[in-house]
Amino acid sequence: MGDSEKAVASRLARLETGALPTWELTALLGLLMAMSAFAIDILLPGLQELAHAFQVSETRAQLVVNVYFLGFAVGQLLFGPLSDQIGRRRPLLLATVGYGIAALSMLVAPSFSLLLALRFVQGSFASGLRATGTALLRDSFRGEAMARVFSFAMMVLLAAPLFAPSIGVLLLRWGWRAPFAFMSGLAVVALVWLLTRVPETLPLERRTVQSPHHLWEAARAFWVVKPSLAFLLVLGVSYGVLQAYLASAAQLVKGHFGFSNEAFALAFAGGGLAQVVGTIINGILITRLGFRRVLPAALLLLALATTYLVVVSSLSERFTVFWMGVLLMFVAIALIFPNANSAALEPLGRIAGFASSLVGFGSTALASIIGTTIGQGSAGDPLRFALGLWIASLINLAVLAWVWRLGWMRRRTVSD
Repeated sequence: MGDSEKAVASRLARLETGALPTWELTALLGLLMAMSAFAIDILLPGLQELAHAFQVSETRAQLVVNVYFLGFAVGQLLFGPLSDQIGRRRPLLLATVGYGIAALSMLVAPSFSLLLALRFVQGSFASGLRATGTALLRDSFRGEAMARVFSFAMMVLLAAPLFAPSIGVLLLRWGWRAPFAFMSGLAVVALVWLLTRVPETLPLERRTVQSPHHLWEAARAFWVVKPSLAFLLVLGVSYGVLQAYLASAAQLVKGHFGFSNEAFALAFAGGGLAQVVGTIINGILITRLGFRRVLPAALLLLALATTYLVVVSSLSERFTVFWMGVLLMFVAIALIFPNANSAALEPLGRIAGFASSLVGFGSTALASIIGTTIGQGSAGDPLRFALGLWIASLINLAVLAWVWRLGWMRRRTVSD
């Protein structure tokens, strides 16, 4: 088939599904990813100002990060099945409007408790943006085309830590409320785009009714597959390490080490760059070794990184020495996430859609608990922070030993 015939076939496929052109769908999905990522990253430089405005401690102010992730966990259980049942467009519009209203409401929240409640709501709707947006992509493209579009959209998530805190620093010129106004502005742009350009992509004949009985049976089927349960725990614990960092980074870098907002943004960008490097390394290693070899090595690397953090935080007050361990931790996390997710879902092809939602919910909820515990317990102290991460990495190794005894390493798939 020549290039012209391929172009015609691609155009006809888009007309059949009502899909947007590739470039536009990529840009839209990137915006939806950005709305989710920016809800965290642009807020971090302003946590001190937010704490002062509501007269709470900086440690308590971290909860605006943890509670958002908890809402994100709960929302995944709602929006996944809902979009399969009533289509993609309405849940996506609902998630966008809800996200924007929550952000606007936070501009005038009279108390910190109400602000936390609104962050939970915002996180719930943000999960709908990502889950339903990904489902819309799955409806519109297949195979390599879908992977290509999704990889470009995921670049937004990887790039967000590089520049989002700098945007947050700029927004702080207008006060701690400015990041929430920025989030609501993104929601308006997305809403106009969705209303004017995005059609329904899931036809009636492909919609499924999600009964409580069906969901309960699928949950039971997941529970009996021990390797999937084990790697859900690994995902949750590793994600908890990341959440603890996100919640504590500003207090650690600005409070303990005395950095300015601008210097904090640069340090945070270094962590994002380390994650990008880890993602590139993972792509190379997976092709050559398979995830069954890469994942155990990544968990060992995380344990080494956190052990290093415990040692150096006990012996040195130098930021650069401490931050080297944080960067190594980010590389390990970039290796763990995609491989643990693949390992959890691999045996569950029969219930892949629901299993993906369940893994997302379970890992994010567990991560919120772990991240909140470490962040609130460490209160900006590097040693206590490092000890919390170290204990989490040891839990991962214990789970790896358990799944090893189950014979996971002896099983091989074609992809390996």
